[in-house]
Parts: sequence; structure tokens; C-alpha cells
Amino acid sequence: MGALPGAVLVLGASGGIGGAIARELAAGGSEAILHGRDAGKLERLAAEIGAGASIELADLADATEAAALMGRVAARWGALEAVVFSIATRFPNRLAHRTPWDVFESQWLGQVKALHNIAAAALPLLAKSGRGRLIVIGTEYVLGSPPKKTAPYVAAKAGLMAYAQVLAQEWLGRDVRVFIVAPGLVKTDLVSDMPDEFLSEMAERMPEKRLTSADDVARFVGFLMTDAADPLYGAPLQVSRGARR
Repeated sequence: MGALPGAVLVLGASGGIGGAIARELAAGGSEAILHGRDAGKLERLAAEIGAGASIELADLADATEAAALMGRVAARWGALEAVVFSIATRFPNRLAHRTPWDVFESQWLGQVKALHNIAAAALPLLAKSGRGRLIVIGTEYVLGSPPKKTAPYVAAKAGLMAYAQVLAQEWLGRDVRVFIVAPGLVKTDLVSDMPDEFLSEMAERMPEKRLTSADDVARFVGFLMTDAADPLYGAPLQVSRGARR
């Protein structure tokens, strides 16, 4: 079976990875519901995707807003074939012990709390589809030695991925599979503060002399929307042009 038909909600679609995933799934025939913080980027993405794409804005760290968003989705589509959680926010690159706690808290709220709120609200719609998918985008940094000055981001992603692993076990009986994707370093707005020279140096260290791309991640997510991916639920799946950990 190919890509799932019907509606897919892409959370974080205004980001580089989320946008690439939305394009991939829409190309496979799904109706993309685009969520993000930048309305302008979402409007441009919706125009690019064309008919069937719609836009939703909500603060997912707020349980009321998350529930309201899912209420609007339920009223229009009735069920969801998939939810893709591809949310990431920039953070100051500082040593962990010199980073104020509110930076950690902000990352935690935007990752783990946001996933918790949307998961609680989305489960009935995913279960109604009969073979729903929740695809959570984490990071390969959780699987090995993370780089310096990334503690708030890595800590939040570690919590996010652990939470998703528990959901994968709890939701299987509801005919909803949870997949966890762990991309390598991708050149997006999230790392825009990093000098190009540093990113080029990182690419040179890769076996293929190139960084992981947003399209690499998007194509893999497209595969996770097929029956062939069913056995891969619940375990972090590394998508990286670098060394396997």
C-alpha cells in the first residue's frame, strides 16, 4: 500500500524539515493541514502545495488551544490518517551550566508538553482512521554523544523521544502506530546561527561529504506512511548521512 489517503496534520510545517515533509505527503495524495508559528511561511507553502492544503495556528503548549485545533480538524475531516510532530525552536548556543533554566523550560514546553497536549487530543481521530500514524521528529544527538552548547535542545528532544516510545506501546492496541525519526544535522533556520564554515567542515567529516537534508527526512517519513514500515514502530530510527550510532 502506498501513502495513506486523507488528511495529515503536519506540526511545525513552517520549519525546513516540516515543510519538506508536508510537500512529500501532499505529493503522495494526502490533504496537508499545515501548522506553524510563521503564518507567512505557511501561506506560501500552502500556495505551493495547492488544492487541499489548509493552515492552522495554535500554541500547542496550551492544552485548550491544542484541543480546539483538533476540534476544528474533527469538524472538517472527521478523522486523521497521520500527525507529524516536527517542531523545533532556536536556542542560545551556550555551555549547559551557563544557560538560564528558563531556556530549558521553554524547550521542554515546546517539545514534551506540546506533544502531550496534541497526542491527547489527536488519539480519537487517529484511531478512527483504522491505521493512524503519529510520527515524531527527534534528533540523532540523543542516540550518541551530542555536541557542546546544545543542552536545552537535546534534553527536550530526549524527553520527547522517550515519551513517544511509551505512546508507541500504549497506542498499538488502538491501531495507531508511533514512529520516532532521529535525523542528523540538517541545514535549516534552527542552525542559522552556525557559521557556514562550521557546517562545511561538518559536511567534510561525513562519509558522503554532505549533510543530511530535509528531503532525506521527508522521503523517509513518506515511507513510514506505508504498510511496509509497520514493524518499525516504537524505536528511534536514525536518518543520517553520517556514521551510524
